[in-house]
Amino acid sequence: MLLDQKLKSIQEEKNRLAVCADLRRHLVHLEVQGIRSKGYRTLSNLSLGLAVAWQVLGLLRERTASRR
Repeated sequence: MLLDQKLKSIQEEKNRLAVCADLRRHLVHLEVQGIRSKGYRTLSNLSLGLAVAWQVLGLLRERTASRR
């Protein structure tokens, strides 16, 4: 009787730990996704900024070339 009760208690605790581990795994996965999306967004903004900078430099070169 006592051993059955202890076994049941251990199994319940094991199940709770499994749920906690699963939740932690999901949380880490979500955090990694967030970091990735921020990284992609940063790279995209950087790429856009560089494209605009090249356009501005091209316009300035044309302007200075036409003044000469």
